[in-house]
Amino acid sequence: MAVNIIGLLKQYIKKHHKEQLEQVGSKQSKVNIDFEILNQFLLNETGKDFFALKAYKFLDRIDESFNIGNTPKNHISFKIINVPCTVQLHDLDATHNKEWVSFKAMIKNITDIRVDLKQAVYECHECGEPNVIHIKDGITVVKPTQCKYCGGSNLELLKDSSIYRDYKYLKLEEPLELRNGGATREIKAYIQDYLASPYHNLKAGDVCDVTGEFRVEPRKNQGKMEGFEFIVDVHNIAPVDDAFEDYSLTETDKSMIIELSKRQDIYQLLVDSLAPEIYGHNTIKEGLLLQLFEGQRPLDDVFKSDTMDRWTIHILLIGDPGVGKSQLISAVNKRAPKVISIAGTNTSQAGLTTSAVKDELTGTWTMEAGAVVLGDTGLLCIDEYDKLKPSAQKSLNEPMEQLSVSSAKAGLVQTMSARTSILAAANPKYSRFNPYKTTREQLDIAESNLSRFDLIFVLEDKIDKDTDVNLAKSLLDNKFDKNTGELLSDECFKKYITYMKAHCFPVLSEEAKQLLISFYVDTRQAALANADGKPITARDLKALERLTIARAKCECRNVATAEDANNSIRIYSEALKTIGLVPETAGDLELVRSSKELEVLIDVEKMIRAKAQFEGVPLSAEDISGLRMECRKLCKERGLDHKGVFDDAYENVRNALYGEM
Repeated sequence: MAVNIIGLLKQYIKKHHKEQLEQVGSKQSKVNIDFEILNQFLLNETGKDFFALKAYKFLDRIDESFNIGNTPKNHISFKIINVPCTVQLHDLDATHNKEWVSFKAMIKNITDIRVDLKQAVYECHECGEPNVIHIKDGITVVKPTQCKYCGGSNLELLKDSSIYRDYKYLKLEEPLELRNGGATREIKAYIQDYLASPYHNLKAGDVCDVTGEFRVEPRKNQGKMEGFEFIVDVHNIAPVDDAFEDYSLTETDKSMIIELSKRQDIYQLLVDSLAPEIYGHNTIKEGLLLQLFEGQRPLDDVFKSDTMDRWTIHILLIGDPGVGKSQLISAVNKRAPKVISIAGTNTSQAGLTTSAVKDELTGTWTMEAGAVVLGDTGLLCIDEYDKLKPSAQKSLNEPMEQLSVSSAKAGLVQTMSARTSILAAANPKYSRFNPYKTTREQLDIAESNLSRFDLIFVLEDKIDKDTDVNLAKSLLDNKFDKNTGELLSDECFKKYITYMKAHCFPVLSEEAKQLLISFYVDTRQAALANADGKPITARDLKALERLTIARAKCECRNVATAEDANNSIRIYSEALKTIGLVPETAGDLELVRSSKELEVLIDVEKMIRAKAQFEGVPLSAEDISGLRMECRKLCKERGLDHKGVFDDAYENVRNALYGEM
């Protein structure tokens, strides 16, 4: 006996979605149908599941039946959600033609809203009757050859009477966490009606659940046929709320992770497992581990919401060549659940943030996501960070602090989500550290960019006999730290982080808050009392908060304790120590001036004013050179670094008194 699929689907919708149908308003809306519940209903009624009945073939007709009398403005779209993945994007090929598929994908780029025909009305010039043609996808519109009422052949499209729909094209590629060896594929997708409307927000870089019909169709380029191509006619596409959801974790995995989190030594086990192939650098490994767990993402994590605060942790490794920076980045790259790795030597500003590209499908300009956007909710590793152009470094200021990338190119103005932690490695300005210069002098990175890193570690190639012997033995024996005890596998390590980022949301205990407040206030007071002091800022306090929350996540605790706060303060202080700073002088990274420096700045300004009054303005190059030498001498007498002092003083005097000196 034939099964009435349309009748069953209508029956299910009227029973389970009655309230939603009654609440339909004056704008386009969507009714989500849970796949598991619908599938169980079909099994109970027919003994066959959703796919065996090919129920997906009737979804368009269900839309039509429930929209009789509705206008495009109050059109209802019925979308199946929570469909289990049936295939991986990289496995799709010609053998899947005309199949209904479900997979995960990341949006590489997306066109703006376009319009095509949904219902074409052709008027017969002989009998005057309207011939209505329903168009499924708007791509191919076939004009009727004769009137279905009188058989006449003189038909004209009535543009005002026809009904139109929104549509967009997307380029989909595999999410970072599902790629093998970094390779990926791109597939074109077509969305229409509600999915392409302003009510459904999709952005380049979003990781989405995609369901729809996969098919092969002719490729057109400037109106000419050029073979065939793959396309997904999308039934539903929805951004995944969290890129680290449970879709890759089995119940066995979850039980294993929960048991691991109960171990007393889980934190040390994680530290040891992060980069066992690298000798030493234990504090740096702790910092890198906390970066992977991140701070506290708000439960109402809505893109650019009023309550959104940065939770990503950024780390910069600066050191002599050959000390292990790239190896540390490589170790993290292998164990992070979602990661992009690039090199500064061949990366542009557009490659980092966004670029405007002319889409070969539509001939229009679209915004294509760069590395920091594609890495949304994950980690971006940048080796050779110092080789990035200054403009490229500064382009990261916004995503590092605001978790977004705003761009205006080729007439397109767009803001993309970039909730991405950054791990960067760089060499000092002179390739190797110069013992006769301060560490700060040798960091060739803009202060505005430098201040956004939560932790900065300097790795110097110091000659020490015992350290060199141990390192040489480890390298030549190829044992490293792997013989020290139990370690987590890379896969287990990834799953542990995945679970904690999705399920563990610690808050600061009152004791932890008081400890961080005391450290912040006491450090600033100590800096104030010291003539060389450069106080930390609120940005440093927030960095400590993120590190403290991440420490609690390592042990799957809902409350971050004073011990977590102490641990974060220790790592933060040890990182500063590698730069030659202490918490009382940490403000040096953000160009905070000490009392001594302010005194010298005032004295140099007086020298410049006196010279200008005596010599007149503008000052000659010889006068400026002489004043610069006097400034260096004054700084040296008072034991200060002269860098930037004269330029700041000269700029202050010029702006205040002379305008165009």
